[in-house]
Amino acid sequence: MINEDPDDIRAKEPLLPAVDNDAVNEKVSRGQFYDSIVSGTPNYTSHITPNYTGHNTPDYISRRTPTPVLKHLVSTSDEDAGEQKEDKNSIRVYKRRWYILIMYSTYTCLQSIVWNTWGPISTSCEEAFGWSNETIAMLSNWGPIAYVVFGLFYPWLQDVKGLRWAVVSSMLLVTIGAGFRVITSEPGTATILIHIGQILCGIGGPVSMGSIPAISATWFPSKERVTATSISACINTFGVAISFIVGPYIVTTQPFKNTTSVVVPHNPSHTGSLLIADMYSSEPANVTAARIQQERDEIMLYMYIQCGVCALVFLIMLAYFPAKPPHPPCASAITSRESYWSALWSLRNKGHFILIAVIYGVSLGVLNSWSSVLNVNLDPFGVSEYEAGWIGFYATVGACLLTLLVGRFADWFARQMKLFILIMFVTGACCFVVFALVLVKVIHQTDAILYATIIGGNSLLNAAVPLIYELGCELAYPTSEGAANGLLTLLNNLGGVFFLAVFMIPRVGTMWMNWALIGSIVVSIPLIVLLKSRFNRLEVDEGVQTQIYVEQEVNIASPQSIQA
Repeated sequence: MINEDPDDIRAKEPLLPAVDNDAVNEKVSRGQFYDSIVSGTPNYTSHITPNYTGHNTPDYISRRTPTPVLKHLVSTSDEDAGEQKEDKNSIRVYKRRWYILIMYSTYTCLQSIVWNTWGPISTSCEEAFGWSNETIAMLSNWGPIAYVVFGLFYPWLQDVKGLRWAVVSSMLLVTIGAGFRVITSEPGTATILIHIGQILCGIGGPVSMGSIPAISATWFPSKERVTATSISACINTFGVAISFIVGPYIVTTQPFKNTTSVVVPHNPSHTGSLLIADMYSSEPANVTAARIQQERDEIMLYMYIQCGVCALVFLIMLAYFPAKPPHPPCASAITSRESYWSALWSLRNKGHFILIAVIYGVSLGVLNSWSSVLNVNLDPFGVSEYEAGWIGFYATVGACLLTLLVGRFADWFARQMKLFILIMFVTGACCFVVFALVLVKVIHQTDAILYATIIGGNSLLNAAVPLIYELGCELAYPTSEGAANGLLTLLNNLGGVFFLAVFMIPRVGTMWMNWALIGSIVVSIPLIVLLKSRFNRLEVDEGVQTQIYVEQEVNIASPQSIQA
């Protein structure tokens, strides 16, 4: 029974539109239960309460009370009042969320490794398969191109079918793409199959990049979201670092360089090696053929390893990777959202979201593609493939570590994301300016400066990625994380497509890459200043204290008992 006087309840509670009294009376008489959630206001609970108007039979009016509770029960007897029914909308956090995060992040890591296979071993591949710098750039460009074509489809699949369908099917595409590349090492056929494999890997990219905030929002409470996004983005980026080291470690055979291609080292102790190069300025044809075959064998071994690991991870995810937890981790996870295409179309009216999408697309789109061809960029300046691989590795590891650190701080100071992003963009731009001045001989070139500027700039810019993801989702809310981040990463890959397409221009050189990177970052800085931070999703979650969550029940007597 209701303990408070109905008039007092009406005085304290705001009214919602009245419900159909006849329908309510009929259902109450049958002893049925009602679950009700007020759409868009998850920190309110809808109640069915009797409105006594002087008649024997009360009218039933829907009311709401400001409470974090997401369910009420309507029962017809004292026995029903004592029963507690499990609510699928009750807020809970599961330990298995870390398994989901690690498995998803492993998939994104593998997708990054498969995509970034060719840049770190470009010198060996060019001789083994008769490729050019343009071919290497095109293989990298298939990722952004496939993303642009399929970038809006996979977020839709994720919204309609759930994370399991989207993630597992994407992992399958990456596995099949890796399988195409192990069929043959014959240059003509292998080149075609490798292009197909890169396209399939690229189709798996929208979920790899675009679903990171969706995993965080679906499985993690609000105080862990940025940390979870940072961990996943970190492991994703670490895939690129692995490719910079594992590729050159397995593919060790290098093309023969005669005296015209030898760069005089700064260390005088290496003079002896220069004399040897002078004596052997050419090599017999059979030695060249044997070396090329050795390069192909090493490349194929690398492909087999990638394919095997991808297949293993796919089978594990196929066995267990649920779409969502049984209960949501926070209030915003169950707020009703618009349909995917309507939500995507509505983003055009959210100016500050469009602003951060442009920032991410222009700056990080160029940086990601710039990193994938780092060896091509440094080769004309006397940096070997092996050394370029280690520079790329350290730069990516630095980005991973800084990403974790910044992500944890951002969870504590969630409303300072814009300031963090601005600081990292300004300092990152300074690093790349110094790097470019070294290459044009304005600043004396040393290994220390090369390492420091590339590692520093790459780390700072990539550490801003999870903050951009999360801030974008905050600005887009209540648009789903899949739709919002899908558009963010689509623009990111579109920027990469334009950047890598410049390689198709004959004799374009490589120095333009560095000026384009600097320009993309500098242009983004004033846009960050203009950006207005809004935390719509966070405010919804902060209105619900999950630690003090209590399921409340409202028991209403049946009309028959009232009449009695």
